[in-house]
Amino acid sequence: MMYAVESYLTAARDAGLLRTVSGLPYVAGVSTDPLANARRLLVEYADPELLSPPDGPEPLWRALLAGHPEASGLVVRAGADVLLPEPWQRELTYVRLAADVDVPAGSAGHPVTEAAEEYRPLLADWLMHAVRHAAREQGRPAEPGAAAAEAEALLDTPSRRSLLLWERGVPVGHATVICQAWDEISAEPHAELVDVLVEPGADGPAARAALVAAAAELARAAGLPLIGHVVHGSDGNGDRVTASLCARGWTVDHRYWTARSEELAATLKGARRA
Repeated sequence: MMYAVESYLTAARDAGLLRTVSGLPYVAGVSTDPLANARRLLVEYADPELLSPPDGPEPLWRALLAGHPEASGLVVRAGADVLLPEPWQRELTYVRLAADVDVPAGSAGHPVTEAAEEYRPLLADWLMHAVRHAAREQGRPAEPGAAAAEAEALLDTPSRRSLLLWERGVPVGHATVICQAWDEISAEPHAELVDVLVEPGADGPAARAALVAAAAELARAAGLPLIGHVVHGSDGNGDRVTASLCARGWTVDHRYWTARSEELAATLKGARRA
């Protein structure tokens, strides 16, 4: 189960974001999605007992809907052991590679080097493509300007390091890692693999393996777990990717679930009538 450290709850209380249901804490606030320009309620933390009590999490859902009628949808972070029923859908699954897990090294035919500053425009283009692709997968297309701004923000992160994969002297892919990331809820440091991309036509599986191995080595050198994420769309491919990663030594760390407010409200009304 995922319980928050006291420093996180104190900061949330000071920011006016901490509430309780049945005496148990949750942290939530309405924000505008910069990619889709939609107002959604983000529940960054909910006490595990609120998400899986004997009678289910309905009391929390009712409190959220009643307290934030302006939100078009809800996003809830939950531990790996929590599986929410419809209308909830997985949005992101975060997976963890422990520092002591052995990752097969990339092949000699796929050299990986640190990206020099001259390749920043190429990295920005790749990251913008990744942001827009993820948004489309989730049915909320991103404006090019917003996606470009998010890509630049990632590149400006102080501990960001980007790795380039080469084929025949040409960069054909990258892995970008935030080497000093921090989870405020658990107060645990980690390295975050924010994107891995290989150009179409390159040797995809082997190339990605080489990039992930290089990223894992960065995390291992820092003595930190490597955290990555899987985007879930409507085609179920996110579940397949997650299962494939777990078969190779990754474990699910936590997930973000999403539901439309009107669909959740309708579900709760149906449950009350039953």
